[in-house]
Amino acid sequence: MKVFLTGATGYVGTVVAEKLRAAGHRVVGLARNDAAEAVLRERNIEPYRGDLQEPEGLISAAKAADGVIHTAFIHDFNNFDSAVDIERKVIAAFVQALVNSDKPLIATSGTGLLGDTGSELVDETAAIDPTFVLAARAQAEQDILRAAEQGIRSLVIRLPLFVYGRGGSVFIPMQMQAGKQTGVVHYIETGTNQASAVHVDDAAQLYVLALEALALQKVAAGSIFHATTRSGITAKAMAEAISRAVGCRTESLALEDAQVTLGPVVTAFMSMNNQVSATKAMTELAWQPGGYPDLLDDIEHGSYRQMLNSTL
Repeated sequence: MKVFLTGATGYVGTVVAEKLRAAGHRVVGLARNDAAEAVLRERNIEPYRGDLQEPEGLISAAKAADGVIHTAFIHDFNNFDSAVDIERKVIAAFVQALVNSDKPLIATSGTGLLGDTGSELVDETAAIDPTFVLAARAQAEQDILRAAEQGIRSLVIRLPLFVYGRGGSVFIPMQMQAGKQTGVVHYIETGTNQASAVHVDDAAQLYVLALEALALQKVAAGSIFHATTRSGITAKAMAEAISRAVGCRTESLALEDAQVTLGPVVTAFMSMNNQVSATKAMTELAWQPGGYPDLLDDIEHGSYRQMLNSTL
């Protein structure tokens, strides 16, 4: 298949492109500038010049593809609602391009929109609290799910709070950098809140399986799948692993202080329980994740330690 991929130079999208090509698919990747184009060409990926903030420019690429995978998202934690608004406009452009085409459209979301899930793992049927600070992204999810009623084989993959591996991601390097600069890694209150995680290679493989299942009509359009392999990871344990890797100390941050210094989105991200089950993906898409280091081990002894050594 010829697949148009947004986020093709990003953390998750880079690995999705790699897995797609390994499975024999042709990848056309969104490139915002000359540097991104050069990166894609080096990886034997055809670049398509465009920008998420000009979604109408993405329509022709989507029409020319056999399917679309959308992994890009503007991680502006200070303007989260604005980032979601851009996301919805991009999705609207893809729906316009693919309406009645019977082509696959896979979009990325996050389990964070579920809010605090408590001590139990929840599945894709869990209710969303519309008042939660991250719940705005559920609107983009609904746009994708409604596309299934317009002749599009649409599907949502929700990534957990922590996608890790290859020394990348957003939040883990951010905390490591803070630890290097300030000598302290923070967690909020007791740090006993627990989260789920997935290795980026496992997550990327799920996108490929979902694309192929949609193309062969082996999975229902309008579905949501959680992509997670590990749960029960506490914020304090993460902070401690980072502190050992960086060589600094940990410190609890009061919730009120976190709201001021970190902002509401990052504070919610760092302080909530958010654990989900991926049984549906393993059952319906035959996803068989595994074989990669545990998150904490990867931070302290694996790819993140290597990343630190290479940047010191």
